[in-house]
Amino acid sequence: MSTGMLSYHLDVLERRGLLKVEQQSHRKRYFIARAFADAQRHILAVLRERVPRRIVLDILLHGQRSFAELHAAMGVSKSTLSYHLKKLLQRGILVRSRRGRESVFVIRDLDEVSKLLVENRRSFQDEVVDRFVENRMRVQA
Repeated sequence: MSTGMLSYHLDVLERRGLLKVEQQSHRKRYFIARAFADAQRHILAVLRERVPRRIVLDILLHGQRSFAELHAAMGVSKSTLSYHLKKLLQRGILVRSRRGRESVFVIRDLDEVSKLLVENRRSFQDEVVDRFVENRMRVQA
């Protein structure tokens, strides 16, 4: 199917209320309309990107993290990390607080983010997500 044809059909499905669209800059992500609440779509749209997902998973696994700790763990430039942290803060997924003289980042709704990762595990195709889910299942057992 050509890109134009696909775009046409996605637009039709959206107009009929069967799909909801989550748009970030130049990307559109489509969700089945009744499958997710607005807040869940916002979280999932960001988690579909590799660097923000890795940031969230690092915080989920280790608790609150400073910029320096995240920078050491992510292996990306400081400007790239800063860009993605800003996006996660603006979306309300992370919260920034202080630990002494440094900023630390925590997840605003730990249960919701964890639940979305567990329920959508297969769609991420990411070993880090798999490890997080396996650890969470062990803790709950």
